[in-house]
Amino acid sequence: MTLYRDAKKEEYNEFVDLANYVFRLDFEQLLPKAFKPEYETEKITKVAENDGKLIAAVCVLPQTVKVGEYTLNSNYLGAVCVHPRHRSEGHMKALMNLYIDEMKGKYDLSVLGGRRQRYEYFGYTYGGVQWEYTINIHNIRHALKDISAQGIVFEVLSKDDERLEDVFLMNEKRKAYVCRDKDRMYDILTSYNHTPYAVVIDGKIGGYILKSNSSNDVSEFVLDDYSGTKSVIKAYFEQFDVQKADIALPEYETQLHSQLVSFAECYRTIPCCMFNIFNFAKVIKAFLTLKNNTQPLSYGRFSAVMDGQPVTVTVDENGVNLAETAYKDAVVLDKLQAQNLLLTPYSRFNNIDVPNDWFPLPLFWYYVDCF
Repeated sequence: MTLYRDAKKEEYNEFVDLANYVFRLDFEQLLPKAFKPEYETEKITKVAENDGKLIAAVCVLPQTVKVGEYTLNSNYLGAVCVHPRHRSEGHMKALMNLYIDEMKGKYDLSVLGGRRQRYEYFGYTYGGVQWEYTINIHNIRHALKDISAQGIVFEVLSKDDERLEDVFLMNEKRKAYVCRDKDRMYDILTSYNHTPYAVVIDGKIGGYILKSNSSNDVSEFVLDDYSGTKSVIKAYFEQFDVQKADIALPEYETQLHSQLVSFAECYRTIPCCMFNIFNFAKVIKAFLTLKNNTQPLSYGRFSAVMDGQPVTVTVDENGVNLAETAYKDAVVLDKLQAQNLLLTPYSRFNNIDVPNDWFPLPLFWYYVDCF
């Protein structure tokens, strides 16, 4: 008989060992922000028990997301694992459905990374917007040849570094961000094999970067003053002897975009994560307002019933307004149709009467906020 339940504190080693075995990873090394006994990981873990042994597990990390003046209750689902001898027995499906039933009415959205068709069964859709700029040494030598990098150095941030307080505050100055636990800042910043560096400008911290330990790519690039971006990028190439680097960022960080577009070799836009929206009104209101505040949208009105939830959105000179009602002739969309409309550019290929610049919504999760 299989029992699906919350994990127990004394089972910490057992469910971590199971995840390590299935993924061939070291989760305590990969995700120190969550996989430590003192962080009570069992409280965010559900397991399948068969004959006294754990054979499957799923973790869900609660998150608070700030989008301008709006607050969303979110979570990131990860470490979905089933022992190889017990695959195709329905354990992942049972644990996923157990968690999703609990999410409804409690969370506004859920996030994960995984295969499209596997998680579409549970209501998740690939979407959001992630920009990636590629910069190479030729861009530095030619476009930035007259830019000075003098007085800029990158210093590794240690676990007890007082400057982690500055980094914490810089995250909370963003236009949108996942709230980070100040007491876990170092563990958060070093998750997914990253090293955090303070950007020191003339002896004072002026920003920070997160550099991948396996490449020269930068998953977070944050400055107090983005007018100095070119100097900092040049210093980065010089200090780390870099030939090429990719920098990832959300669509709404317009100050950083305005600097990178002037010299980067190229860019690409890709989906960020997979999203499962439980409260369409709150997610649309927050992220469409963010988009309108950073790149003013076309005026218009759109009414729909999304997965049974009525919404009417208006964009005009007063900004974004949303009513949780729908017109009689409103378009009716099931969950995946609604999420494809909101989260992807696919809607422009369908016969849905909505301004093309409204969607996709600019949902974005920084790498170390993933799980």
